[in-house]
Amino acid sequence: MPKHTLRHAFNLKETNEIVAIVGGGGKTSLMFALAHSLPGRIVATTTTRIFAAQMKLAAAAVFYPAAGAGDAEFFATVSEELDKWGQCLVIGEVGEQQEKAFGVPLTLPGQMLAQPDVDFVLVEADGSRMRPIKAPAAHEPVIPPDSTLVVPVVGMDALTRPLSEIAHRPEKIEELLMVNPATSAGQVSPWSRVNEMLTPKAVAQILTHPLGGLKGVPVGARVIPLLNKVERDAPLAAAQEIAQLILHEPRIERVVLGAMQAENPVVEVWGRITAVVLAAGKSTRMGQTKPLLPWGETTILGQLLQNLKASTVHDIRVISGHDADAVEAVAQAEQIHSIRNTEYASGEMLSSLQTAVRHLPAHTEAILVMLADQPLVTPATIDLLLTAFRQGQGDIIAPIYAGQRGNPVLISRRFFNELLALPAGSAPRKLLRSNPDAVHLVETADESILINLNDPETYKRWRP
Repeated sequence: MPKHTLRHAFNLKETNEIVAIVGGGGKTSLMFALAHSLPGRIVATTTTRIFAAQMKLAAAAVFYPAAGAGDAEFFATVSEELDKWGQCLVIGEVGEQQEKAFGVPLTLPGQMLAQPDVDFVLVEADGSRMRPIKAPAAHEPVIPPDSTLVVPVVGMDALTRPLSEIAHRPEKIEELLMVNPATSAGQVSPWSRVNEMLTPKAVAQILTHPLGGLKGVPVGARVIPLLNKVERDAPLAAAQEIAQLILHEPRIERVVLGAMQAENPVVEVWGRITAVVLAAGKSTRMGQTKPLLPWGETTILGQLLQNLKASTVHDIRVISGHDADAVEAVAQAEQIHSIRNTEYASGEMLSSLQTAVRHLPAHTEAILVMLADQPLVTPATIDLLLTAFRQGQGDIIAPIYAGQRGNPVLISRRFFNELLALPAGSAPRKLLRSNPDAVHLVETADESILINLNDPETYKRWRP
């Protein structure tokens, strides 16, 4: 079962956050789900409009007066409702015979968070007319400038019908898809048909477009998209494809897959996982450099890298040492970056792992530690481990076959400092022994997790 909470999924601090929710496909559901799950005292509000019927989802509603921003009486009323309920909804007045309440001024969310008894302010900062996907008009979205997190939302039912039927402002979406900002100005994309259904690639492009999901995001704010209504296998597979594509945009911190009206709203959290291939050793028992030995039409290392590239891992790094130039040439042929471990002669495995951790980008959430002599481990097995981590099953994920634990092993950033602190001569497995409660074992039918090509006999037996 998924073990992520909404707070963990959106990487929220214990207090002092303004969360702005934009896009379509479940903004209000997310806002109230967060309001009910976050600790402390929470104010929900909107800078656009909210249906009067949706106000019933709030424990209490406080109307912001048309005049008098910073009004002491207003803030006192908010405080009283928070004392009673721990949360409240702040909105503008509801006009006569109107279905929606007005939003509040852009400055009010920051003023409310500045109150000593408010921990979180959640802001619905966009409108979509109940459609699962949208592109903003010139005046949208209405994101408070002091927002700390922006959540662009898409409902996965956006893939089920033609764009003209499921989108708010489909003509704006078509404009975004016709021009790719990463290419030369005015270059037309193949997708320009408003009566066709969106693809996962198109949804990813909308979410990461500076005039789409990233429009109006304050400079210092984090961005974590939500792919909502992920409740069955088909939308899950499409959502996973979208998440993998989105993570190529540096502005995106991670991607949440979920169903905000479900009992367990978070299905998976996709962050950047780097595969670290330990290929610096001397291969003493083999008598030759193992990663360079022939394997089918490539080498042992070449096959391993091809398997990783066929998985859903975000990034790959090869750690070289012994025979470094030749090892790095294999990596380069597969368009993989290498990091050279100059200390490989003393405790190659730990020193290589520590070298990798020191050189990882700040956005890396976990590493998948691969031994360089495991070309038999399949992409499907690799993805089993990644999926367990994305579901929140543990911070250290390892495979088992017939009751035996094998490799590769996935390690969360939570343990990077502990890895770096291990003394020379230690083995990385000490980390697993020291943190048994963080380890989740994944059953697999893949015997290759136990197979290491350490000697000529084993290599001869398994070589294709």
